[in-house]
Amino acid sequence: MKSTEADAQPATRAGAERDRLFQARDLVLGGLFGALGIVVPILFHAVGLGKVFLPMYLPILALGLLASWEVALIVGVATPLLSGALTGMPPPPIAALMACELACLAAVGSLARRLGLAVWPAAILAILASRIVGTAALLTLGRLIGLEQTVFQYAVISLLASWPGIVLQLTVVPAAVYTIERTSLVGPRWRRPTS
Repeated sequence: MKSTEADAQPATRAGAERDRLFQARDLVLGGLFGALGIVVPILFHAVGLGKVFLPMYLPILALGLLASWEVALIVGVATPLLSGALTGMPPPPIAALMACELACLAAVGSLARRLGLAVWPAAILAILASRIVGTAALLTLGRLIGLEQTVFQYAVISLLASWPGIVLQLTVVPAAVYTIERTSLVGPRWRRPTS
């Protein structure tokens, strides 16, 4: 009985150390991808491709697929608000809607990975959920802040205009996440449950 307890203690300590390591990594990734969420749109908007390629969504989705949902959620909310305050992009009403949408994108991506989904299905689920939340935010928050877009304009026309960005979210982001997980010294944060 004593040997079993003694064997469990190192395993418990190793698990606790692994958790602390991932918490620290999540904070670093949160800062890095949050900064990218502010800088990358500046580059895309400089050449007139911001609305088409959804540049802020790319690093936030990647963060959601790599980090804990708590860190992903906070960075998802903060990035468009900070970007709006620092650069004027997006403007305040759109920044509020994007904060809802990006928080959902990041948190759902992270939770889907935590539940054992692979990168690509988790990305699809996160994108769909963020569109639903974005439309719901338009119907509620959008009216309160004086945004006059209709659901059709937001959900359909913006989707048609931004399809290249969605393609990037489904191709470049999962490839980047795979690369980061394979080259990370600590390995992937989320492991598929074993049966």
